[in-house]
Amino acid sequence: MKITNLTTDDAVLEEFGRRMAEARLAKAMTQAQFALAAGVSKRTIERLEDGGSVQVANLIRCLRALDKLEGLDRLVAETPPNPIDLLERQGKTRQRARPDADSGAGSGAPWTWGDET
Repeated sequence: MKITNLTTDDAVLEEFGRRMAEARLAKAMTQAQFALAAGVSKRTIERLEDGGSVQVANLIRCLRALDKLEGLDRLVAETPPNPIDLLERQGKTRQRARPDADSGAGSGAPWTWGDET
């Protein structure tokens, strides 16, 4: 089933659960083995595969146990920088240089009052 913006939440959860079960079976794991590998309860796996709601942290653990965590990166990709912002930053170049605070202009001798002459 293809998930679209018109798909109901319940249908999305059911489809997601079906896909998670398929991925688990492709790795030849029982629900108990999967739960142990993910660090969640077997009941969480049952609820997930039945199309129920689970916590995001548990979902991340399950995806990691199935080597599918990279899918989240594709799901919510990083926002690229705005080209206008890049151009504005690129145009600002350094215009002045200041000497370091510790680099004195002179012989390196310590400065004392009255030696200006």
